[in-house]
Amino acid sequence: MLKAYLGLPRETYLTALGHMALEFSHQFLPVVYPALILALGLTYAQVGVIALTASLASTVLQPLFGHLSDRWKPRLIIPISVAWIGVLMGLVGFMPSYTAIVIVVALGSLGSAAFHPAGASITSLIGRARRGAAMSVFSVSGNLGSTLSPLIVGLGMVWVGLAGPVVIIPITVLAAVYISINFRNGAAKDASAAPINNTNNQSSNGSKIALALIITAAASRSWYLGSLNTYLPEWLQSQGFTPEAAGASLSLMLFASSIGALIGGSLSDRTGRLPILLISMAGLGPAVWLLMQLSGPLQLAAVALAGFLIGATFPVTIVMAQEAWPRGTGLASALAIGLGWLPSGVGAWVVGLLADASTLTDGLSTLVYVPLVGLLAGLILWSRRKLLLQTD
Repeated sequence: MLKAYLGLPRETYLTALGHMALEFSHQFLPVVYPALILALGLTYAQVGVIALTASLASTVLQPLFGHLSDRWKPRLIIPISVAWIGVLMGLVGFMPSYTAIVIVVALGSLGSAAFHPAGASITSLIGRARRGAAMSVFSVSGNLGSTLSPLIVGLGMVWVGLAGPVVIIPITVLAAVYISINFRNGAAKDASAAPINNTNNQSSNGSKIALALIITAAASRSWYLGSLNTYLPEWLQSQGFTPEAAGASLSLMLFASSIGALIGGSLSDRTGRLPILLISMAGLGPAVWLLMQLSGPLQLAAVALAGFLIGATFPVTIVMAQEAWPRGTGLASALAIGLGWLPSGVGAWVVGLLADASTLTDGLSTLVYVPLVGLLAGLILWSRRKLLLQTD
């Protein structure tokens, strides 16, 4: 498998570095939520609104940014968006009120909306011979950033309390400067100038129906992940975990997601995208059920299994979207990542409402059924793949 990742263009790794820095700036919030609940007296529903705000701000405008990345210079968007989100999200711990937190999270999350379509578009173009592997590098780098985020910010909170997220500011600014300096002029072309040669499509125009089904599968995955990501540390603490152990468990899930992305992306270049998607979607429900039934090392194994299956779908859904809509890889990426990620915050909000009305365990139990929507979308695409991958 290692050979699949050797010899990829240099810009693949620069873009991956940007993705790692971006997610490092964005995925620490679940570790901060328990401190915010204590400091500001937030309810679970208010925590859900913060998560929903981050999701909306980072997703709703992605199609617009994707359209721009197909026509502008995505190499410029990448370092600017990384610096933007790092600076703003680093200020979360200094906000004096719930409203101020919502505002700074909303503004900072716009950096994510700008980055993802530009980064995915560049990755697919410069790594087109091995799109699955290249997109795995892109996905894994983000997962690694997500893995490091709660650990580093958690340490920052040990040092300076609620102001701990400030540690991300110098790290992301330095990463943005490095990327900006090392991107070679003209190394990557706009997506609109060089559309992907999609061997699975019978037309270069693509299929709207196939794209909609792929977005549906990604949305199902994101509802699941957003809810689990938001409440897993709090739920584990309610089960007797220390805050440090709960944060480490979240990092374990995100690390396992990185391994899943590496394996899923490279395998999809050889076995096809749909089998990876279907197997992953079929396993997500049982994984969260096991997580809530087990204890000790077996419970941690279930956390890792959920993360692995989540990660396996990331590069697959992005590349599938680009293949279903090759006329604009930036827009296709934005729809798969942006609209596909939008239910993440909605799911966290719904689970929060259910938790306030009953228990957090009851709210999280609904995640057993959510991946069935993505599985159904994948099965429809599988059964009618020849028809759906034609132009419509």
